[in-house]
Amino acid sequence: MADLLWPFAAHGPATEVLDWRTDVLQSDAGEQRLSLRDTPREVLTLSHRLDGPKLAEALALARRGMAGEWIVPLWHMADRSGSDITLGETSLTIAARHADYRAPGFAVAASNGGDAYLLTLAAVHPDGIDLTATAGVALTHPVIAPARRARLLAPLEIEHRHADLGYVTARFLLQESADLSGLRGTALYIAIDTSTSMSGAKITAAMAAVRALVDELAGTVPPALRNDICILLWHETVADMQVRRDADRQDLTYLSDWLAQPPVLRGGTDFAMALSEAQGFFAGAGAKRRIILFLTDGEPYPLGSATAAVALLETIADVEVYGFNIGLTNTSWTAMLDNTPADGVPVIAPGDTDSLRDTLLGTLFGIPRYRGRDVLMDPSVLRQPLAQTLSQSFEGVDSGLGPVIFEPLRDLVEHGSVLTLKDVGPEDSWSRRRWLYHLRGRARAFWLPSWGRELVLQQEALAGDDVLIVAPRLEPSDWIGRPVLLDLPGQPIFREITGTSLDPLGLRLGIDPLDRHVPITTPGHLLTLVRLDTDRVEIEHRPAGTEVSLTVLDIPDLTP
Repeated sequence: MADLLWPFAAHGPATEVLDWRTDVLQSDAGEQRLSLRDTPREVLTLSHRLDGPKLAEALALARRGMAGEWIVPLWHMADRSGSDITLGETSLTIAARHADYRAPGFAVAASNGGDAYLLTLAAVHPDGIDLTATAGVALTHPVIAPARRARLLAPLEIEHRHADLGYVTARFLLQESADLSGLRGTALYIAIDTSTSMSGAKITAAMAAVRALVDELAGTVPPALRNDICILLWHETVADMQVRRDADRQDLTYLSDWLAQPPVLRGGTDFAMALSEAQGFFAGAGAKRRIILFLTDGEPYPLGSATAAVALLETIADVEVYGFNIGLTNTSWTAMLDNTPADGVPVIAPGDTDSLRDTLLGTLFGIPRYRGRDVLMDPSVLRQPLAQTLSQSFEGVDSGLGPVIFEPLRDLVEHGSVLTLKDVGPEDSWSRRRWLYHLRGRARAFWLPSWGRELVLQQEALAGDDVLIVAPRLEPSDWIGRPVLLDLPGQPIFREITGTSLDPLGLRLGIDPLDRHVPITTPGHLLTLVRLDTDRVEIEHRPAGTEVSLTVLDIPDLTP
């Protein structure tokens, strides 16, 4: 039997459930998590308000295809900015980067709340879709959404209000699930300084950090809108370059192996050489998002190369440039190229591969990282009451002849929280989806700030300082080994407390040296490692945005 289209417009919120499967093996002081299902089962519940004829049509359709496959619109990913559709249209201009379009695959188009018309896709681009045949329908101000194959998972629920009005609720299990956690629809240009001054730990860390970035991209190749990547090694000339278009896992594995080979270092730091191939690379990337990661340890030589590099950037439209200094505290030259001022120009210590890796990946995916894990800095966490619980598993032994003896079953005190995260707009909603897919239910941990302002600075801290003077809000021993967040706008600082001592102003907390100035007004919070306490995540899609509530549980950080 041919697939049937579920053609009805959605009314009211749509509920989506993502369901992973994780085995959690617990010990007295820790746990091990085994991900048994990398891609989630997806259940979509749609509600429709139908008049008499449409209600009869829904019942007839359900009788014909109750046990068969359906094509179901994903109305929560709909785009309303497209131009009118004509009968002979073979390509449609829409924002496809933040929706689950696939090729070959399906889309639907509807106008004025009417029935959806099925479109079959031949190709997907960041700014549009190509059809396998002409649209065959003319629509004004259409709403266009991706569609997926699905099966009815539960009986159709029907509620008659009166003769000419009823509500139908359909629950579908979507087919062909895929990992949507990766970068998509992006042209990524990475320029690595291989001048003589990068010798030793600097170049080793730079190559290893970029290799880790490539390995993460290789593990999350998207089903559509694959990425272009260019890695360029430069000094006073272009030393080497690798380019892959619509890179698949094999392409990225090759690049990872290539990055494992130490480059030959020579010459000066010519900024213009670093960007000399960017225009041609981005010209071949079409409408993909354009990102440049620029890594250097030195000031430009000759000095005029910085101005030349800026001139090159001015010839490339809509490009985001992120600069990173390795050991160089003077960021003024790199800042000439960096056109994303919100994050500044991070200064990474020579040889600190982990920090450079976290900074690169945090920049690329739009969420800070610390020790290889995401840090949830979502502002919507702060706009609601935070429900929390504390408990410890124990067993009561009662002989019936005396007092009851309580024996703890685990050494850990379990601290749980409930978070409600809200997103407005397709870009933010897609970023949330990407992050949830990255977590894989209970499988992956992330850092959650307490937002409790436990660190109250008593004096400012300067770049290079390895202590913080704070008010004595906790016992000195409670600080040792605790990760903390210094919440600087746009560029948070993460550090671990390595020691404490008394100070006339309060407590001195030992940390790794700071890379920038921290004003005395900077709020500081403790960081806690958490994971989801469930493999089932429910997302509610409303016209005003999406909302998801998550129960999280503290876990010990057992990484060295």
